[in-house]
Amino acid sequence: MDASLIVFAKVPRPGAVKTRLTPVLTPTEAARLYEAFLRDALQLYARLTADVRLYLAPPFDSPMEWIPDCVEVYEQQGAGLGGRMKHAFRETLADGIDRASIVGTDHPTLPLSFIRQSFEGLELPQSVCIGPSEDGGFYLLGMNDFYPQLFEGMTYSHGSVFSDTLARLEQTDARLTVLPQWYDVDTPGTLERMIQDLEDGAVDAPHTRETLESLQLHDLPRTQEHSS
Repeated sequence: MDASLIVFAKVPRPGAVKTRLTPVLTPTEAARLYEAFLRDALQLYARLTADVRLYLAPPFDSPMEWIPDCVEVYEQQGAGLGGRMKHAFRETLADGIDRASIVGTDHPTLPLSFIRQSFEGLELPQSVCIGPSEDGGFYLLGMNDFYPQLFEGMTYSHGSVFSDTLARLEQTDARLTVLPQWYDVDTPGTLERMIQDLEDGAVDAPHTRETLESLQLHDLPRTQEHSS
């Protein structure tokens, strides 16, 4: 198989995931919602004609029997997010994969067509594909050749990650494809937006829908952030 989707995730432990949602959720509720995001993402990505690799941040000794059989599980290795992504790309491409894209699990409404577009954008040699997120980061990064300079010395979790990555790309020989912009669900405002998108019926995310109903999050108070 010549294409691989690398999914970066954490074990859904209270207090370790979706901490920016804890103003409106308890740590346990945030972990339940994150687990739903991850389950929906893996079920969706299993539809791809691609190898799906789940890279979990250690420790991941907690049982997760719901991971699809077709998904291979690996341990994230490296110093910081950049080091861990660099290791995952290097390991995947070294296994003979021609095209690899990496995504997180913060965007349960992300269209599967965007993932397919990323692989299409990597068909020519020396290509990189990136999907910008509305907060200034990126939700996807793909490559068919190894470009370690995209990660070395990079800092993350700020509003210039996308532009900083583009600046580094300009110093390479890579052909660049930019995907449509999307949003991560990290804050009460984007959580409200996701709920509205699910209510509109355009997204199939059954575990997320079930968790929203269980936690009664459809009654989430309106936020100032959502209107910005």
